[in-house]
Amino acid sequence: MTKGNRIIEPVDTDQAPLRMVLGSQVPDYTLAVLRKRIDDVETRRDLARSTDFPAGE
Repeated sequence: MTKGNRIIEPVDTDQAPLRMVLGSQVPDYTLAVLRKRIDDVETRRDLARSTDFPAGE
């Protein structure tokens, strides 16, 4: 199977991905970036929750 076919292959499935991570180094980089984003959100979780208006909604 050619590389081009490998890129198109997931589109023809019932559960086509919203995003495709392509290349041998990209998954590790992508996971590192996403983990950092999760850490940033978790660090500010209380701040985010404190901004509800009205409170608790």
